Amino acid sequence: MYVKEMVIQSLPLLIICGLGEIIAGSTLSGMTRMLEDIPGLIVVIPAIIALRGNISTAFASRLGSAYHLGIIDSDNMWNEELKQNIIGSLTLSLIMSIIIGTLAYISSIPLGVSPDPIKIVMIVVLAGIISGIILTLMTIIIVFLVFKKGYDPDNITGPALATFGDIITMLCILGAAIFVEVIL
Repeated sequence: MYVKEMVIQSLPLLIICGLGEIIAGSTLSGMTRMLEDIPGLIVVIPAIIALRGNISTAFASRLGSAYHLGIIDSDNMWNEELKQNIIGSLTLSLIMSIIIGTLAYISSIPLGVSPDPIKIVMIVVLAGIISGIILTLMTIIIVFLVFKKGYDPDNITGPALATFGDIITMLCILGAAIFVEVIL
């Protein structure tokens, strides 16, 4: 019976996630001019997308476990456990964004791309923080709704956050790149 429930809960979401990945890819294809104008930006994209997906899904797993253990519930959602998880998730996003931006700059040099280090790090940090805040809020909402409906969060949160993370992160990279281009 568990397999049937898992398929019923996951299959529609996985189909939607496939469509979502097409949107993320379309966003990337629409960034060709920006990728030409900002050398090294293409190096950042896989790393920051993986970063957002990993942090968001780990955060969702921790929240799911806290719900299962009764540490967090719909009546006692905004407790110290949730606050600490939010702070940890956003702090990790900031630190890793700085590291990814720096490594993207360093790894671009041998490829002969030589991006502006301040520009590339600013883009990654802005995109990482903005997408981190959005995905943290989405994670809380998704976990809350999944439990309210009586579904197993392990079947829903991983695929949903990976897909939403890709789309939101691509849009944040695009927005951050446009913003940094305008101010610098």
